[in-house]
Amino acid sequence: MNRSEPVGIEAASLPITLPPHPPEPASAGFPVLATIAPIAGAVVLFAVTGSAFTLAFAALGPLVAVASVFDARRQARRARRRGTAARAEQLESVRAEIAGRHAALRGVAWRRAPSARHLATTSVAPDWRDDAPGSVVVGRGAVASGLRVDGTPVDADDRAVLEQAARLDGAPVIAAVELGIGIVGPLPLARAAARALVVQLAHRCRPGAVELSFPSDAEWVWAEALPHRCGGGAHEVRLTEVGGAPDDEFGPTPRSHRSVRSGVATATIAVAESSARLPSGLGTILTVESHGRAVADPLAGQTSGAVLVPELFGASEASAWAARMHAAAVRDGFGGAVALPAQLDLDELEQPGTDRRSRASLRVAVGVHDGGALEIDLVGGGPHAIVAGTTGSGKSEFLLAWLAALARCHPPSRVAFLLVDFKGGSAFEPIRGLPHVTGIVTDLDAAEAERAVSSLRAELRHRETVLRAERVRDIVELADDVELARLIIVIDEFQAMIEQFPDLGAVIADIAARGRSLGVHLILASQRPNGVVREQVTANCPIRVSLRVMQRADSIAVVGTEDAASIRADLPGRGVIDVGDGMPIAFHSARLDARSLEHLRRTRVGQQAARRPWVGPLPSVVSLPALDQAAASARLEPGAFELGLVDEPERQRHGVLSWSPREGHLLVAGAPGSGRSTALAAVAHAAARQESRVPTVRLDGPASAQWDLLSSLQRQLGSQGTPMVLLIDDLDVRFRDWPDDHRHAALTAIDSILRDGRRAGVTVVASVGHPHRLGPGIREAFSGVLLLRYASRTDLVQAGGIGSLWSDQDPPGSGQWRGLRVQLVDAPPLTDGSFSPPQPLEFGAGGLWAVVSASPRADAAVLRDLGLAPLVLEPIDSQVRAALARRATEIDDATGAAEPCIIVGDADAWTANWAVAALVREEATLVVHGGPREYRVLGSGGLPPLLDDAATQCWVRGTGGTTARATWPPRRTAHDGNSRRTPVRGTETESGAIRK
Repeated sequence: MNRSEPVGIEAASLPITLPPHPPEPASAGFPVLATIAPIAGAVVLFAVTGSAFTLAFAALGPLVAVASVFDARRQARRARRRGTAARAEQLESVRAEIAGRHAALRGVAWRRAPSARHLATTSVAPDWRDDAPGSVVVGRGAVASGLRVDGTPVDADDRAVLEQAARLDGAPVIAAVELGIGIVGPLPLARAAARALVVQLAHRCRPGAVELSFPSDAEWVWAEALPHRCGGGAHEVRLTEVGGAPDDEFGPTPRSHRSVRSGVATATIAVAESSARLPSGLGTILTVESHGRAVADPLAGQTSGAVLVPELFGASEASAWAARMHAAAVRDGFGGAVALPAQLDLDELEQPGTDRRSRASLRVAVGVHDGGALEIDLVGGGPHAIVAGTTGSGKSEFLLAWLAALARCHPPSRVAFLLVDFKGGSAFEPIRGLPHVTGIVTDLDAAEAERAVSSLRAELRHRETVLRAERVRDIVELADDVELARLIIVIDEFQAMIEQFPDLGAVIADIAARGRSLGVHLILASQRPNGVVREQVTANCPIRVSLRVMQRADSIAVVGTEDAASIRADLPGRGVIDVGDGMPIAFHSARLDARSLEHLRRTRVGQQAARRPWVGPLPSVVSLPALDQAAASARLEPGAFELGLVDEPERQRHGVLSWSPREGHLLVAGAPGSGRSTALAAVAHAAARQESRVPTVRLDGPASAQWDLLSSLQRQLGSQGTPMVLLIDDLDVRFRDWPDDHRHAALTAIDSILRDGRRAGVTVVASVGHPHRLGPGIREAFSGVLLLRYASRTDLVQAGGIGSLWSDQDPPGSGQWRGLRVQLVDAPPLTDGSFSPPQPLEFGAGGLWAVVSASPRADAAVLRDLGLAPLVLEPIDSQVRAALARRATEIDDATGAAEPCIIVGDADAWTANWAVAALVREEATLVVHGGPREYRVLGSGGLPPLLDDAATQCWVRGTGGTTARATWPPRRTAHDGNSRRTPVRGTETESGAIRK
């Protein structure tokens, strides 16, 4: 505490104001008018009434006036009493507020300048920050509070309030050590007061910066344990006991001065039985009269001393406290044979000599401790380690130094690192390029982190296989030519990983139990391992490291002592370690500086990288040669389609995504752009590569072609056909624009094909945007679902996928199949098929044609342009019936009809002329140019073939009852080469019918 002014002089945030005095009530005058008015009134009444009785009212005026005077005086006395009581309450509130602020100021003062008793009884860790002696607390007494009270005092109560506010009782009384302190009184009491000052100085001043020297007396033997006994600092505090005659060895001014020879500023704390024996020039003289009373003489310029309760400290208490300080000094590197440095580069450590080809040791030097270099061996002392440390404690630097030391002493063929960083991924970046590093997994890619850690089970199986093949039980027994390096798995922020992936705790426990003989070692780092690391893991982690932690319980849980909770925040790298022998010691970690890192990189250039314990992520693009290479080493069932690669981290490989038509229909679901069409192309390409060359049929092209294909497949369901694969893209929206009847019929056909198609050899592979858009019958008919990328995790889960496998960075063609990640092959896109338009409509010579049209007049005009003579049917039309009768006569006369008889009418006209309709229904060729309403008008049952465009296409049904699709002739314009410039016009009847 470097402060020259008293701690208690501290103003409050807001001033306190004295309450105002109540005003003195004004004196009431004699009411002259009130006295005269009744007399005048009585005289007037007497003059008017002549009654002597009215004169009695004249006496009321003086009587009321006298009563008013006495009443005004009574009200003034009451107002004065109320004002006095109110101000007394206000003063009491001011006193309470002053007391509250005094309590706060007193608490702040004691926190800033704690007493020696507080430091000893609360086991507070030393706060070695100050580089100068500063000031110390000599006792508890009254000091100036610095509290401001506004207002002018009027009476004794006001002055008492001001005195109360200005004085802060029970506050620490401060004295500057640099000016010198003398303690006078009986030697037991004076020494107790001096011990209290020493405790404060040793708690606050940094060893090496401030030296404390003591008399060579048995009373001060306890102080030899303090780390401040060593010289070399810029300040020295000498504690002396003066006896006998006045001692002049200090010279005329024993205050703080700079020695010319040593350049050290020296201050004095002198103990004597009387003030006459003290050296002259001391800044503060404390006279200890008893345990509860002492007087501190002020500095020069002041006249009176301050009465206080002295700060006393017993010899036994001081001895116990000094022992704790010694332990803290050893822990923080201020004591012992080797002083711990505040900073240590890795190149400054000499690494132990080891056989680089041996698997029997991983001993490296990672720092220094009281006895010299600190060496850790994961094989001899491990096999696993726990590292604790709060933010800023140097935990990541310690891990880097440890790994760099291992990389320096052992080649990648003998030790490899798998680094897991769950605090952003930057902790291990400096050593990423070392050949020992098989990979750095971060929390920035949660799916990749889970996949990598899950692959470790496969790594354990691989190592078991190697040991079994070599007929050994431990990795140490392997021959030198067997390539199997020890794998060190470092997980920084282990707590964060377990919180994000709770199931990985079992994987870590398995590694901890079986890792020793297999050569797999864990280094688990966390801010608070207590309660996070399972007991099965901690039981196999004899190496414990705790850098600075916040809670004593955390330090005890890791290293068995609370010393790590007392490490100063300005000493990153300082910690307590148990190397596996059950003896925790203080140490300071080395750090991997730029020079050490560059040297390490140069020495490891060109070395073969260590074997990676897990396979990398799936490629964003899978080429056909890459798929063929993976399929060559895979065991696929005959007839399986190779569609892409599947990620199998538990087997440390990328398998082949295969699907066989024997497994049932396949549904591909995904958002637009996710690769649904690519999936269908992969199926088609895989089918073409089969030895049997399974044919694929694609439901694509015009709506008419799709309808014909569905109708054809539906007719084949009852018989055993050639195996084929039907590809349907966008099944959920494929028939969205079709007419309602045809859409329902198409979905019914799809349902039939899905239900009965496998018996007929038809397997469906369809793609949809979302499976729930399909009906339940169609959706459940698919036995396999390949889920591709979706825009959000929620959409993927609703589609039936696993949310943990979702990633917004997935490329097209990526997805999941049976709980595993997949990437489809980049197959050639499907080619569009060629579809022929329907045959044009041709009217045969001499036939009877019935045209049901949505626009009969326009269609009749088109037919006239073709040189035909159509009859337009009206709702009541006898002329058409006559024309039909004449035609029948011509046929009976065997004269024949040279031209076709064409009757054009809309649905209403044909319905009204039921006799004509009945005649043509059996004899005429039916042509429908319109929609379903026109098709049904002549009693045509069932659905006709689907038209692509009702304006350019029509239905034709002959007398045999078969309906076909035809192209309606286009209307010819005046610019057409084969058309007349003006259409042939007939005559128009009264009803508007056009006749030839």
